[in-house]
Amino acid sequence: MWQWVLLIGALICAISLFLILRPAQLPGLLDRVFGSRWLYAAALVRLLLGAALIAAAPGVAFPGAVELCGWLFVLGGLGLVVIPAPLLRRIADWFSALSPLATRLWLILALSFGLFLVYAALA
Repeated sequence: MWQWVLLIGALICAISLFLILRPAQLPGLLDRVFGSRWLYAAALVRLLLGAALIAAAPGVAFPGAVELCGWLFVLGGLGLVVIPAPLLRRIADWFSALSPLATRLWLILALSFGLFLVYAALA
């Protein structure tokens, strides 16, 4: 099951690296997700990724941390469905309005998280 953690970590790293290199793509991506029914697909993906992390946690180097990340993914997925759309839209607009430097700093944090998952799976 550690392969799931490796795959999720690699996916997060790839998306983060792509957006670090092209931070101008982030506002369009946020508009596409938060301005349509793709929001429910994003919520489902977060729920599934969280469930995969929770299920795979016993087979990795830091099971408590990976399980906690899985539960945070699940809560985030539920939050996308429960939080009112205007509030989600304001949050997305705030991220869209960030400078390229601030966007890259957030994405470096996401890249670090992905690298942690890769390390946890391979250690």
